[in-house]
Amino acid sequence: MLPHGQRFMSETQRRSFAEGEAKGEARALLRVLERRGIAISTEQRERVLACSDLAVLEGWLDRAAAAASVQEVFAE
Repeated sequence: MLPHGQRFMSETQRRSFAEGEAKGEARALLRVLERRGIAISTEQRERVLACSDLAVLEGWLDRAAAAASVQEVFAE
């Protein structure tokens, strides 16, 4: 079932909403890493910003909260 606000959206609106959510998660992830003093490479930053899979971004963000290194964040 779709969240209340998404029930009456067109497919284009839903896609835009999902893209916005992914961008927000990506920015949050980068901010958490920055605030925790965990440096990331340009390639890793680009990977984060290019990712549109919300589940992947949420997993990275969850790991970033406790990770000691960037390798721990992106571990598969």
